[in-house]
Amino acid sequence: MGQYYKIVNLDKQEFLDTYTFNDGAKLLEFGCSSEGTLTALAILLADGNGRGGGDLHSDNPIIGSWAGDRIVVAGDYADEQKFLTVDQIAKHKMLKDGEDPNLYDYAAEHFKDISEAALIVMLDDTFIYQVYEKVDLYGKAKDIFEKVKKKRGRDKDRDRGQEKPLLAKVG
Repeated sequence: MGQYYKIVNLDKQEFLDTYTFNDGAKLLEFGCSSEGTLTALAILLADGNGRGGGDLHSDNPIIGSWAGDRIVVAGDYADEQKFLTVDQIAKHKMLKDGEDPNLYDYAAEHFKDISEAALIVMLDDTFIYQVYEKVDLYGKAKDIFEKVKKKRGRDKDRDRGQEKPLLAKVG
């Protein structure tokens, strides 16, 4: 079958789920894709975004929110208890009848999934939006893209419906 991964932020107790970005969860399935999981990771790690060409032109606070944090690409076959605190291990064992957790399982149950928020910010970029518009999307990626597409349509309708202010006659 193969090993599946999540990208986990130990400091913020957050993670990225690769499926949200239309990627598979095996290391090379998301590691070799473009405009997916690793783009989301780059956005989260970016320090100084918006100061040059090629940056993601958005002031969304999620951009750079992981800069400087401890990040692990955690596999579902990874060592039990590695990267977890004694309190986290005890909490998991108490809730799971003594079962030893690994980071992949613990994060899935106890950390916050910020994948949707990251994808929404990525779709602010025209190029990434156009890529997602052209590919076969599935699952969460499809649902999130459709939600962003509808919002863009509503925003365009609203902008078209605004009346231009009348210029005051002079003299």
